[in-house]
Amino acid sequence: MKKIFNGFTIVPSVRILKDLDYALNSPLDIVLLSEVHIGNLKNLTQICHKKNKRVLVNVDLVGGFSSDRMGVKLLKDLFKLDGILTSNMITINMCKSVGLFTIQRFFLMDSKAVDSSLKSFRNSQADAVELLPSPLAPKFANEIVKNKKIPILAGGFVENKKSVEEFKKLGFNGVTTSTKALWNLQ
Repeated sequence: MKKIFNGFTIVPSVRILKDLDYALNSPLDIVLLSEVHIGNLKNLTQICHKKNKRVLVNVDLVGGFSSDRMGVKLLKDLFKLDGILTSNMITINMCKSVGLFTIQRFFLMDSKAVDSSLKSFRNSQADAVELLPSPLAPKFANEIVKNKKIPILAGGFVENKKSVEEFKKLGFNGVTTSTKALWNLQ
């Protein structure tokens, strides 16, 4: 997974299952299943893998999932996920320990949230970081990754080709977006 983020990639965030086929037929290597539940996760992961897509989930949004040790182990062994996103450092480290690719989410709501995220990040084993919302990401990117050389993504409100190109120019490794029109860009 790390080599996917060596350059720049767009990660389609599938929030509505009827959009999954569109993401699966895109030229992109990863699919983020944003709104799933424990009952359909295995099947959806299999469908994505059959199309040679890597599968990420936002574990904070998986219905019926508990991010304890057993739940994390099931993500890898039963559901065959490739990676996860979460803002929770403990979940990041548990997922990392079972071999999942991990992306730590930073919500840039106010200075307190940024300070709290930075503190958590220092103890995190995350493979990458996602900054949300994207309009604030350029302002905080250097501060967040200055002590760790890991891929950095922007997410939330990535709605047009111009913003994608801007993040690419700024040196970001990718974006997450639910805007279907961007899923066919490379």
